[in-house]
Amino acid sequence: MEQKAYPAKTKAISRLSKRLIPAVFAGITLSIMVLLLEYFKTDVLYGIGINAVIFASFASSIYIMFIMPNSRAAKSSKFVKSYALAAVVGYLGGLTSSMLPLFAVAGMVIFVLTVLLILTYSEHPPAAAIAFAFVLFHVGITGMVIIAAGVAIVLLSRFVLEKKIFEIERKIEKKKSTKA
Repeated sequence: MEQKAYPAKTKAISRLSKRLIPAVFAGITLSIMVLLLEYFKTDVLYGIGINAVIFASFASSIYIMFIMPNSRAAKSSKFVKSYALAAVVGYLGGLTSSMLPLFAVAGMVIFVLTVLLILTYSEHPPAAAIAFAFVLFHVGITGMVIIAAGVAIVLLSRFVLEKKIFEIERKIEKKKSTKA
């Protein structure tokens, strides 16, 4: 008796083969981010735990940018604007956290950031974690520099993927659709 190939399994393998190189890039990019945050000793500067929040935010962004490159949230402009806005709003929120309770500042920061992300068409959800990290750990100007460097690293990796992988995939998909 001959076994039939499972279409779902075949489709999963095909999807994995298309995203294996981006997954490797995702791992390398996050490793560079961890190295950067450890080098600047951000946990020492701002408190134990900030690296975890920043890692989680960037890890989510990297997944969106590299594995889901055609999603709305994966646009480079949305990514950059969202992280810039999150850093500024979070920084300002951190300044007010000495005057107001943490729960109030956290709620206001996320509300203001959400409104700004919607108004600027830059919805990239993981950026909200950055704003919260800035409030929670009173991250200063150095944190903004670290976030800017992280954004640059992610964009550079994404640029390489765009030119080497995603562009080739689009051409292959276009050829397949014209043959059909």
